[in-house]
Amino acid sequence: MTDEPQNDHASPIESLVRAAAPASFDAGFGDRVLARLHAGRERAFANALNRQFRLVVPLAAAAALLLAAFNWWGARGTSASSFDAALNLPEVTLSSAYSVPSLYGVTVPTETP
Repeated sequence: MTDEPQNDHASPIESLVRAAAPASFDAGFGDRVLARLHAGRERAFANALNRQFRLVVPLAAAAALLLAAFNWWGARGTSASSFDAALNLPEVTLSSAYSVPSLYGVTVPTETP
């Protein structure tokens, strides 16, 4: 029970307010609300991706440049070009390209017992 007395007779102002109040929402209200919620989530996700991209990409680019400089410094005298040295690519000859260990990554004995 409530402390307020039940009033069966509404005041004229109360009846006018109740009459002016909408009984239900317009058609498609739920669809509009869901569309607005989904758009907000997509925007928030895109903003989070952009923020992470701006934080991670400069660090990754600096690490890649540092690694390329380290590779170039270590292999500058052995590689045919500076580009091969920066990428740490081995020098390829025809015999090394067709050798079985380089194709499969296993060592095969050359002599048979």
